Amino acid sequence: MRYLPKLQQIKVFNEVIRSGSIRAAAREMNQSQPALTRTLKELEHHLGATLLVRSNEGITLTEAGKSFAVRAHLILEELEKAADEIEQINKNTYGRVAFGISSLFGITILDAVIRDFKKTRPKTLINIKEAQLSTLLPSLRDGRLDFALGTLTEDMPLGDFIITPLFDAPFCIAGRKNHPLMHCSSPEELADAKWLIPETDMGYYHYIRQFIPFNHPNNPSAPVLTDSMVCIMKLVTNSDYLTILAQARLSELNFGDVLSVLPIGHALLPVGHYGLIYPRKRPLTQAALEMIEQFKWHCQQYNWAPVLL
Repeated sequence: MRYLPKLQQIKVFNEVIRSGSIRAAAREMNQSQPALTRTLKELEHHLGATLLVRSNEGITLTEAGKSFAVRAHLILEELEKAADEIEQINKNTYGRVAFGISSLFGITILDAVIRDFKKTRPKTLINIKEAQLSTLLPSLRDGRLDFALGTLTEDMPLGDFIITPLFDAPFCIAGRKNHPLMHCSSPEELADAKWLIPETDMGYYHYIRQFIPFNHPNNPSAPVLTDSMVCIMKLVTNSDYLTILAQARLSELNFGDVLSVLPIGHALLPVGHYGLIYPRKRPLTQAALEMIEQFKWHCQQYNWAPVLL
C-alpha cells in the first residue's frame, strides 16, 4: 500500500508554508526546530520528493511542494470542517456556512434568504464574501467557501464545479440623474465616457468589453476598477462616471432614486446568466444545502427583469 502522510506531518508542512520558515513555524507550534526539520524530512522521504528548499531567507516550495501544498491545505480544511460539524452536533447547535455572492444578491434577496434560513437555524454561523463569481473561484477551490452565486460565462473554468442555473437578468448602463450622456443614442457617443466597472479578468464584465468602448483610443480617462458597491455608488452618484448594472438593482430603493438608465444600454449589452456553483468533489454540509435551497426559492420569486421608466 502506498505510504500516506501522517496528519502531524501535514500540519507541520502547512505551518512552515504559512509562517515562511521552519524557525517561525517551530515558534508558532511550540516545538523545536530540529523536531520540525525531522518531521519534514520524514515526509519527503516517504513521498520520494523534495518539497522545500531551505535557505537563510526562509523556504521555497519546489514544483512537487507546490502541488502537495494545495492538497495538504484542502485535507486540513476538510478535517477541520468535519471536526467542527461533530462539535456542533455534540453541542446541539447548527454549524456554519460560508458562501460568496455578487452584489446583486446582496441588495435584492439576501435579507429574505437569511431571515428564512434563521427561522430553522438561528445559531448557525454565516460567513458571506461579496465579489464577482470569477474572483470567488480560488476561495471555492481551497475550501474557504461552500458555494457561490453570480454571472456565468463560457470563458470561466468551471469543470470541477456543479453548476445550477438560476435566472437570466438584463443589464443596463447607468449614471447619475441628469448625467450629460443620459440621452446618447449611439456607442460612438460613449467614446470619451468615464467608466467605473468591476475588476475581473473573466466573467460577464470581461465579456462585455467587446460591446462597450471602455478603452476607446480617444478616451482621455482610463476606467476605474472596483468590486466595492459602496465605491461604485459614491462615485457614480457624485460624478460623471457610468457603470454597468443589472436592471434589477435600479428597482431597489437607494438605486432607482439616484440613478438613471441610458436608453442605449439594452441594445448593446447581452443578458447576464446567473447561477450557483459548488465544488464537485467536496460534500456540502447540511447547513450549506439548506442555505442553497433558500437561495433557489427566493430567486424564483424575485422579478429579475423589471420595467424601468
